[in-house]
Amino acid sequence: MTREPPEPVREWEAAVFEFLDAPVPEEVLEHGAKTVADVLAATVAGSAAPPYRETWAAMDLPAGPATVLGTDRTTAPMQAAALNGTAAIVQEVEEGHNTGGHVGSGIVVGGLAVAEATDASGEQFVEACVRAYEVCARLEEALFRMKGRINDAVPWLVRNPHATWTVVGPALAGVLATGADTATVRETFRLAANRAVVSMDDPYASGPPSRNLTAGASASVGVLMAQQARAGMTGSGGVIEAVYDPFDDDEADPGWLTDRFADLGERWESTYNYFKPYPSCRYTHPPLDALRDVDGVSQFDPDDIDRIVVETYANAAEMRRQDPDTLTGAKFSIPYVLARYLQSGEVTLEHFDPESIADPAVRSLAERVEVRVDSAFEAAFSEDWGARVTVELTDGSRHAAERTYPRGDYRDPIDDEAFDERLRTLLAWGLPDAAVADAHDALSTLRRSAVRDTATALATDS
Repeated sequence: MTREPPEPVREWEAAVFEFLDAPVPEEVLEHGAKTVADVLAATVAGSAAPPYRETWAAMDLPAGPATVLGTDRTTAPMQAAALNGTAAIVQEVEEGHNTGGHVGSGIVVGGLAVAEATDASGEQFVEACVRAYEVCARLEEALFRMKGRINDAVPWLVRNPHATWTVVGPALAGVLATGADTATVRETFRLAANRAVVSMDDPYASGPPSRNLTAGASASVGVLMAQQARAGMTGSGGVIEAVYDPFDDDEADPGWLTDRFADLGERWESTYNYFKPYPSCRYTHPPLDALRDVDGVSQFDPDDIDRIVVETYANAAEMRRQDPDTLTGAKFSIPYVLARYLQSGEVTLEHFDPESIADPAVRSLAERVEVRVDSAFEAAFSEDWGARVTVELTDGSRHAAERTYPRGDYRDPIDDEAFDERLRTLLAWGLPDAAVADAHDALSTLRRSAVRDTATALATDS
């Protein structure tokens, strides 16, 4: 099928269209491969968590070539994207970006599903993911910019904005990995940018699976948009105008969206992402790192702690629940994460099972953690993600430390050895011991291998 590419209707859309045909520097591709490996390993680990493991095994899935990572199942690309997109964020350990969310997860799993089904190369796949990431990091910032206004108007609507950017990302990564023509790529962008999958769930309060399933649904819709564009469907320029013009029409900051896309291909946002050293929401990381920096903290007896005061930015301060009772709820609880660290000396995947979450000693300590908004940290967010922690002991002494941004940030990255060990840990969580070495090798060579071979190495035999 041959068709003329659509003409851009806005300057920022023109910047997107031009960028999708532009070269990607080698160093950016290398970092992109690291991001892809991170998300794939996190997905394998997420697939092993209950109730996802049991649900994925019991689901009636259509036949297809796309791998459900961490399992012995394959299915159609849409279904694989939905399941992998959910699993990718279950453990709250996948990479993210400082503008507010986990850009890479949907991009990687959506791109994987389409790339595997079309027998794409690893090089095509990684390059597609990098291009999609650059577009989506900017869309992500726009959506977070509007999230507060939307919540003010309809408070229940968008508590967790795995929405438009996680549709655009999988769609673009998928279609680019197929080597589609310019018209198809542009129509894919428009179709996906015309869509959003909305969450009506607050993970901070309770953490039920619906928050994770929304991310999977977004990835699935992105794959569907890529499939429809490849089959000839066109997107709407009118929707691009109507939906996105308000970002540029803001009287306080006119032209903001156009300016945000003007540096595509010059500033590579995908190289400013972060990799997590702890398997919990990143908003819990600045307080945890500040606590770790408190002098003598490893010698404190939890029974001698009167209270812990956490001062941080507003988004993080929402994570003040002291008695979480689900895996996701605990990962979104600053009191639980800090109490667990003080009790165990570390925070690992093992610490989010039901028995660990219900640990009476940890719950008692979590009840003594108070989380507050600090105006200075709030003013610095989201460029900086800061927190101050003050530990008050029963003898009246106070011990404090603070962080401007957490470990794993691009300004304080985890080193290559730690990152490599992290991949092995995640793979071992979801795969049999005998499969971990091959899976790790597959992630290390994914640019040089067929996508299908990489996916197969991240699956189980039975």
